[in-house]
Amino acid sequence: MIQHCKEGCPDTDTAFPRDRSGKANARRTKIVQAARELFAEHGFHATSMAKLSERSGVLVGQIYRDFANKEAIVAALVEHDLDEFLAGDELCAARCTADRTMVRDWIARFIACNDLNDTRLIAEIMAEANRNQRIAEIFDAMDDRLRGQLVRALRIIAPGATDEGRIARLGESILIMAGGMCQRRLMNARCTDPAVLNLLMDFIDSEIAAIEREQR
Repeated sequence: MIQHCKEGCPDTDTAFPRDRSGKANARRTKIVQAARELFAEHGFHATSMAKLSERSGVLVGQIYRDFANKEAIVAALVEHDLDEFLAGDELCAARCTADRTMVRDWIARFIACNDLNDTRLIAEIMAEANRNQRIAEIFDAMDDRLRGQLVRALRIIAPGATDEGRIARLGESILIMAGGMCQRRLMNARCTDPAVLNLLMDFIDSEIAAIEREQR
């Protein structure tokens, strides 16, 4: 389990609460993994609880005791993946050590989306978010967490900045860039052209430099 560091980096247990037994966590993990596979293969609506039971080896009744509905399974799936993304790489270490170069490198990788996995699953869930308010709310919560993490990362690069609005706007700009890159990766499996990524990072660097000038 990844613990919080002194800067408040998230751990990875949000989707699987600590007060659950190891057996219950293992069962929930089986259900979520089966859902991940079936949603990608057959889509959200074509995946029945019976199919989830067959793939996971967990009885339908037990699935309903762990998850109220399929939307709750999606929430656990998305939250678990987001926890791993935010706590499992170098950003947590960068925030704990205030390593500016490491933060910038993380932002570049975040925008590039070159490590995007499960593209079929992401496309299916994004499509469902347009039809299903509960799934849309899950994506909104994920967006809020990413925005907050970006703002905290940017404060490492410009620790004395006083214009919170400008930092927030830069964080939002980075989210928009990453969202566009993610959408393109879903449609085209090729990785981001390094020259394009450099152009985007030039904009971010110029904004960070402007923020640093203002704090002097």
